[in-house]
Amino acid sequence: MLQNKREMIVKAAASSFSMFGYKKTTIDQVAKLANIGKGTVYTSFESKESLFEAVLEQILQEIQHVFDNSIDPEKEVEENISVALYEILTFRKQHQLLLKLSQEVSTIGSANAKQALEKVEEFIIECIQRLLETAKNNGKINVDDPHITAFVIYKLYMAVTVEYSEIYEPLGKDEIVRFFNKHLTRGILSKNRSQSLSSKQ
Repeated sequence: MLQNKREMIVKAAASSFSMFGYKKTTIDQVAKLANIGKGTVYTSFESKESLFEAVLEQILQEIQHVFDNSIDPEKEVEENISVALYEILTFRKQHQLLLKLSQEVSTIGSANAKQALEKVEEFIIECIQRLLETAKNNGKINVDDPHITAFVIYKLYMAVTVEYSEIYEPLGKDEIVRFFNKHLTRGILSKNRSQSLSSKQ
């Protein structure tokens, strides 16, 4: 029963943050959307900040789900990364709360919204890092520092898909996958030497 109440409050909070942003959302608004008393919200969450953290944690779980569903064990690491990042970027563009937070950062410079978006980016980089570590442990790639590599891959992907499209014609999903397959294989991601030799035999 308490879990159902908590889930109801988090759902109402997500709606409120999506409509009004972090700064303008109040516990009163959340209680009204959840159709409960303000005091009831405080029995589960001590503050707006803790409520926002619960909503953000839910978003991170959704991102993890998108990332995991994009991975095909039969495909190369770089292709899996590019497809997963494409799906996550699509998710971000369509997620009302993440859009609202981005708007809030650009218009009023909300520190909480900025920190939330930074946490989302850090989580995405961690997803890539874990994928690289698994591939490295399985002998598929050879990277010295999976965390730094994951960071560079993410920043490169954002530059190619977001910053590039602001100046030039946006690249399609297949073009992005081909770009990553070609350049990550030869550059950032080094194939395991023994695997490369066996594949040629």
